[in-house]
Amino acid sequence: MCFKLDLKLVAKLEAFMLPEYFEFQLAPKVIYGVGVVDQIPNNLLYLGSRRALLVTDLVLVQTGTVRKVIEALESSQIEIAAVFDEVPPNSTIKTVEDCSTAIQENKCNLIIAVGGGSVIDTAKVANLLAVKGGRLSDHMGAYLLEKSEKLHPAVIIPTTAGTGSEVTKVAVIADTKNQVKLPFAEDQFLPELAVLDPELTETMPGKLTAATGMDALTHAIEAYVDKEWSPASDAMALHAIKLLSKNILIACARPEDMQARGAMLVGSFLAGVAFSHSMVGMTHGIAHALGSVYHIPHGLANALVLPEVMEYNLEERMERYVDVGYALGVQYPQYVSGSKSMIQNGSLLTSLFKKAGPTPEVKSWLSDKVHQAQGLAGEALSVFGFVDDWVRRQVAKGAIEKVRTLNRQLAYLTEMPLNLKDAGIDDQLAKLETVVQTAMEDGAMLYNPVEPQRKAVRAIVQTVYGNNDKPLCVPMNQLGQSAEKKGSRSFQNVFSDSETVYRVIGGFFDRLKEHEKMGPELAKTNLLIQFIYKKPSAVITIDARGDELAIYHGDCDLTPEVTMSMNADFAHLFWHGKANLITALTKREVKARGNVPKTIKLLPVLNPAYALYPVYLKEIGFELNDLK
Repeated sequence: MCFKLDLKLVAKLEAFMLPEYFEFQLAPKVIYGVGVVDQIPNNLLYLGSRRALLVTDLVLVQTGTVRKVIEALESSQIEIAAVFDEVPPNSTIKTVEDCSTAIQENKCNLIIAVGGGSVIDTAKVANLLAVKGGRLSDHMGAYLLEKSEKLHPAVIIPTTAGTGSEVTKVAVIADTKNQVKLPFAEDQFLPELAVLDPELTETMPGKLTAATGMDALTHAIEAYVDKEWSPASDAMALHAIKLLSKNILIACARPEDMQARGAMLVGSFLAGVAFSHSMVGMTHGIAHALGSVYHIPHGLANALVLPEVMEYNLEERMERYVDVGYALGVQYPQYVSGSKSMIQNGSLLTSLFKKAGPTPEVKSWLSDKVHQAQGLAGEALSVFGFVDDWVRRQVAKGAIEKVRTLNRQLAYLTEMPLNLKDAGIDDQLAKLETVVQTAMEDGAMLYNPVEPQRKAVRAIVQTVYGNNDKPLCVPMNQLGQSAEKKGSRSFQNVFSDSETVYRVIGGFFDRLKEHEKMGPELAKTNLLIQFIYKKPSAVITIDARGDELAIYHGDCDLTPEVTMSMNADFAHLFWHGKANLITALTKREVKARGNVPKTIKLLPVLNPAYALYPVYLKEIGFELNDLK
């Protein structure tokens, strides 16, 4: 018996098959939130006292971003021994050597990087050089350190949403003499802590937001279609594509929008984790070459080259580009498979039953006829499966067009160049062959799904050089509604002394006890819980185990089932309904001991109290301004 092999079906099945082998290492600890930079000391207590070198650039010093980080570390166990702010947009061998010297001369045993990819890569490689010594070229390569070898612990705080370097094991440094990028990769490059604070990206100019955002999108797309993909990197890459494509225009148009800024940071982080496991491809190989030879900013080079490489890879990775298209928001209905599914899963039968009424005889007759029709209709529709194949191809092609459209819209919003000529190449590509040769020797080319050819690389560079695309106006509905400008909501120094805490917070508990609805609900919890407040100190205990709810102000002899410790300011914020207890536990703003799940079940009971608290404050004459 002879069977005809359906190559299209094989391609679809391969998209769901597991690779023969893959590795996945969880990223370092990552904390995210507006103003979360203040949480750094609490997350590094286990390191003890440290002398830190803060690595950054002069622009971030001038904008006050570095000052925010330094202030967050004041009165902590971390001393900023020195600030190295000499990192250029493309870090060089000399920059790394100077930074390494600063680490050694200041006897630093902690590295804090505040900046974009160049700053972060400088910190990584300088750390390596300071610990291992020798020449920088001695350490170039991949995974030369033994697992047992250690570098100084590091904290990485990205101020751009693009490189994902805060969670990658790689770094790239420019060799300006030889016009090449030097690659480094070590497991030890992963930091102790990565800090994603959208507030620190607010001062990023629109053009930089666009370029770094497209860099992140390139990471995600190449991670998904490259040779070394894995199930874990796939999941992160696709979600990164969704976050980045939906928020990049908003972040450029409304730099104060913390939701969009945050989405870009998280998308960049996810893309970083994805490509650190599956690597990047031809887009990066060409972009690295353009950066080395013509000093084109890396993110911009990626943005311009990406759609051309997607076109080059399309046939080999059609099914994966279909997924990319859907993640980018490309929408085409699959008429045939949708109709076939509707027939085969019985939804058509259900619809007919509803119209026919409940008569058993009618249902039986319809059931027989529809089941007969299902087989015939399914076979008939299968003949037209080519329609859905055509639709899927349009989705994949739509992914390429979507990237081109994003570039044009970003050009409209930020004046981002749309070709290499406008990006600064003014010699009519006189160094084209050098670019091609440099690209062909780049390590990223090894992971491209289609083997790169010199002819193809040359054609792509020429296309991107002479591209005639024009900026495209962005409809207002694509920019969404203006979201929160600042996500940090807090009170500070609300209570002057312990007596005030007892009068306000303790008095509110007493009020809830007497409330006709809240009192009985609290009494039903059968819980003995103690709240320990700090700044200023106070202790309030609630005993709901007996026939009557009891509330004690101050120390008592009871042994609570649950103890919850927090600053008194946080309690004030909580009763305003502006604090999430689960998040606070994760951030260690609240520390709980005992049967915490039982306590969490109190939250629905307390919901009505949020509306009562402001009213209660007015009644007792205790009023503050709105949340800061």
